[in-house]
Amino acid sequence: MYEHMTADRIEKRMLDRVKDEFDRREGSVIYDATAPASIEFAELYILADVILKQAFARTADREFLILRAAEFNIYPEPATQGEFEAQFNMAVPIGSRFNYNEYNFIVTEVLNADEHKYKMRCEQFGRSPNFVTGDITPIQGINGLTTAKILKNITPGEDEEETEVFRQRYFEALKSKAYGGNGADYKEKVLAIPGVGGVKVYRCWNGGGTVKLVVLNSDYGPADDELIKEVENIIDPMPKGKGYGLAPIGHTVTVVKAEPVPINYTIEVTMTQGHQIAEIKNAIETAIKERLINRCKEWAKQDEKQFITVRSSIVTALTVELPNVLDVGHIQINGQNVSKLELKDNQIPVMGTVNLVAV
Repeated sequence: MYEHMTADRIEKRMLDRVKDEFDRREGSVIYDATAPASIEFAELYILADVILKQAFARTADREFLILRAAEFNIYPEPATQGEFEAQFNMAVPIGSRFNYNEYNFIVTEVLNADEHKYKMRCEQFGRSPNFVTGDITPIQGINGLTTAKILKNITPGEDEEETEVFRQRYFEALKSKAYGGNGADYKEKVLAIPGVGGVKVYRCWNGGGTVKLVVLNSDYGPADDELIKEVENIIDPMPKGKGYGLAPIGHTVTVVKAEPVPINYTIEVTMTQGHQIAEIKNAIETAIKERLINRCKEWAKQDEKQFITVRSSIVTALTVELPNVLDVGHIQINGQNVSKLELKDNQIPVMGTVNLVAV
């Protein structure tokens, strides 16, 4: 806004206000007096431009965006710790600590005493430990312990909310007018639960006063049963509809996971001479997986009646861009010669198999 207010321009304006009878040439007393001042004034204009930028949520840096959003009781989601299911050959004490490479875990809860399954919480915050499965080692010795392994991730850990994601959530919160158990209110409350990455709200799905929440985890995959139970306990615990959770009195809330639909591709590929389709298999699988995750992110922003469409044309575009790919032929989706596969509104695509056929 003040880009034109340079030191030279400011000095010229000041000198233009001096009467002609005085010497204003470079080296004169008046010139030497105004030159340093013009530089300081130019810096003030630069600072004014910065202040103006920080005053608006659309252009503010993170620090000032947080201050703006706090006026509406909106804050960035903090980093969270992931929760995991682990199994041992014997009972282990609550509070026992285990290690997997650079990550440490602590036993927090018994899941199945007969099978020696426990819930563990990662001591590190963020998404990076979410992939961990396999053998773990005790940090302190436990007599009789011979096997200890993490079976699966129950509640994914989350990184601190990114600035642009937080900015968008701030604007959506201002527009959505969440109150008293309406759809926007449910979405806001459920998304605030650690481990939840997306939710669709179905109102009056089974008669008046009934609400169904279809949930994704924070990795935009199907939520684990433990996460579903946690969401139920926070929103509408037993006895249902009594207002013991965040749901209003009279609302009976059902929480379910989004239904995963494996997407299997058969792709006809023509390679350049001297090259084999095996060279591109890992690359195309990675590209398709990333694209399907992006589609799940889109699902998380949809209304309850919208759905995801999986198209073969996207796979064609991804494949033909790979090195040494000459052409892409027919593509089957789940064994069907179709150009697109429309899922139901409660379904999300997950990576299945990729079969490359040389032609």
